[in-house]
Amino acid sequence: MLHTRQDLMNLAYSLYIPMLEKAARRYQNGEIPVKIDHVGYSCTMLEELFRPLWGIAPLLLEREMTICVAGRRLDVPSFYAELMTEGTDPFSERRFDRNVTDYDREVFANQAVTEIAGYLIAVRFAKELLWDILTKEQQDQIADWIRRWSFYAIRHSWPNNHYWYPILCLEVLRYLGYDCSGADDDIARGFAVLDGLYVDHGWYSDGEFGRFDYYEAWAHHTYPMLWILISDKSRTDYQERCRVYRRRTEEFLVFFAHYFDVDGGMCAYGRSISYRFAAAGAYGLAAAAGCRIKTGLAKRIILRNISYFFENSIPTADGVLPPGYLYEALPFVENYTSDGSVYCYTQGFLGLLNGEESALWQSEEEPLPIEKKPFLIQCPVEGIGVVVEGNPHNGVTLYNNSIHYYQEKYFSKRFNDMAGYYSKFAYNARSGYSISTRDTVSSENMISLCTPDGRMISHRQEIETIDTTEELLISRHIPFSNDKETVITSWILPLADGYHVRLHRLCLSQSYRVVEGGFSVGLRDDGFTAEDEVVRCGAQISVIDAWGIAAGRAEAAGDSDRIVIKKDSRAVHPGMHLLAPRAIYPCYETKALPAGEYLFAAVVYYVTDGIMPERPPVVTWKDGTAVVTYGQVSRSVDMTVS
Repeated sequence: MLHTRQDLMNLAYSLYIPMLEKAARRYQNGEIPVKIDHVGYSCTMLEELFRPLWGIAPLLLEREMTICVAGRRLDVPSFYAELMTEGTDPFSERRFDRNVTDYDREVFANQAVTEIAGYLIAVRFAKELLWDILTKEQQDQIADWIRRWSFYAIRHSWPNNHYWYPILCLEVLRYLGYDCSGADDDIARGFAVLDGLYVDHGWYSDGEFGRFDYYEAWAHHTYPMLWILISDKSRTDYQERCRVYRRRTEEFLVFFAHYFDVDGGMCAYGRSISYRFAAAGAYGLAAAAGCRIKTGLAKRIILRNISYFFENSIPTADGVLPPGYLYEALPFVENYTSDGSVYCYTQGFLGLLNGEESALWQSEEEPLPIEKKPFLIQCPVEGIGVVVEGNPHNGVTLYNNSIHYYQEKYFSKRFNDMAGYYSKFAYNARSGYSISTRDTVSSENMISLCTPDGRMISHRQEIETIDTTEELLISRHIPFSNDKETVITSWILPLADGYHVRLHRLCLSQSYRVVEGGFSVGLRDDGFTAEDEVVRCGAQISVIDAWGIAAGRAEAAGDSDRIVIKKDSRAVHPGMHLLAPRAIYPCYETKALPAGEYLFAAVVYYVTDGIMPERPPVVTWKDGTAVVTYGQVSRSVDMTVS
């Protein structure tokens, strides 16, 4: 476990050397990358070379860094001086844009400027080491190349957080003395787009898809904080933008702290999870940018979150964190993720911009929200159907009641199994989550319908949010787009002690089987048991106990009226689980049910302390109303209303 700024500095250094040497070797040898970004080979190379630079400036300022490049020992600034000079030389056979045509000019501009932004951020904070060592001719060549592509990128930016990259690049170029006034109107338009993404209470919606997830949550605060630190303070709008950005970040980080578990792991879901501890970077930058935050809490989040990955990741031969989360899992990551793109995690080291004597590092660590007491907190933004629960039995659970990604206009644009990334009923920091492959469908933490012949199975995809409160989340979805008469309405009741209850009303227009899974358990060895609806591995216990009945027979139904359910457990496709190469989850499946209306109840339990309560929640039905009782708590849900 990391405890001090020096601990973090030492760890970062130990990661940077093999990371930079791997990138330099592959560049010098002209190796063809196998794990490539969908935008092409050139940008894949740029990702590997420049994404490490996001967090490198504090290290360069405090210690010498040398790497082995083609048999030579080079200090890191000299390597990047050679690289940038060669890559921006219009007559070089290795110039970065040598393969660009009109076909991919827009894509190259956006992606290349995204990567070069990391280089310029490092230059901004370590100018004497990275910039002043260049000749004036080299500086002008590099600046002209970056300015040209930044102008093009901001004029053709993807309509989301990507606007920040050319804005940051042009701000640094101005700082270095270059005229960028030709892009002033485009920068103003870029700020307008970014401001238009703001929702409320510190939350942004990321662009054309309207996403609210792991990546969007921290990205829209990392870049504004960097802008505060690097921008020209004489700008007419500087003070007002600083005020707005600080206020938004302060408000967001208070809520975001609830995502982090006792050990620093977090409830991550959505895209770009390979960026790992980059999420903690927003706390360090907020401290550096003058936000009013609890520095002791920020320090604890940064140190524990980064510690989590280095203590729990499955080591690789080269010592570099690969695509994946806790292990190398290429099939689990998106089509824009390459070997080098994951190096965005170095943004987590930006907290080192705060010096040893800063309030961030001098503060005593403060407990995380989950360390203080159990909590159940709803996202304050209307339309973001997220409720976060924290308790010592199973850590942090995020109950999910929003669309997050699926919109009809963009149904053809999905990253792998988007239902797995965005649409499960719940995500847990200790359980992780799994996604489907072409031959293994994961129904973990979602309800699915399967055709009687087994050839089609649904996901919980596009979600219609009906209502979200801390005690009850209500949603509806259509399992199959070619059967709009079949509808599932779901009620989620968070309880306590690792329990929640799911109630479903199924209106089936034709015959289907019903499948529903509980929380998955990541396996690092074969020491587990899976019997009926209970999966055990060490102190982890995952259970789903369910029953169903025809809606018209719900009143005072006896055991003979219940639908026959087969209790089972199912393995996740290898390499498709967030936390471990192998995973399993408890589930149930019915026989083929004829068309009609059905009510289902599922008691879901997941803990990591090995405790199995003697008295689980009880669900009874009367007059179409479900009554859920657990201890002293009793809640009624009218399942005739949807």
